[in-house]
Amino acid sequence: MLDADTRRDIEELKRQLKTYEDEEAQLLKELEVCRARKTEVKDRLKVLSDDDKYQQDMLAMVYQQRHGLGKSKNPEE
Repeated sequence: MLDADTRRDIEELKRQLKTYEDEEAQLLKELEVCRARKTEVKDRLKVLSDDDKYQQDMLAMVYQQRHGLGKSKNPEE
């Protein structure tokens, strides 16, 4: 049988978990919106600069992103 302090601790941890889950869900929604906007910008950029140089630059950027060779050495950026 759990004592009163343990039950209070459990309830507090459940509340904290719910708060973090809600925050995570909101951040995932924001990330999805950001990705959609990024795709729109890339598409518009492609239409406006539809040439070989653009395609080469995009391929290089995708390669760098997928292989972790970005310009930033700080993983938080």
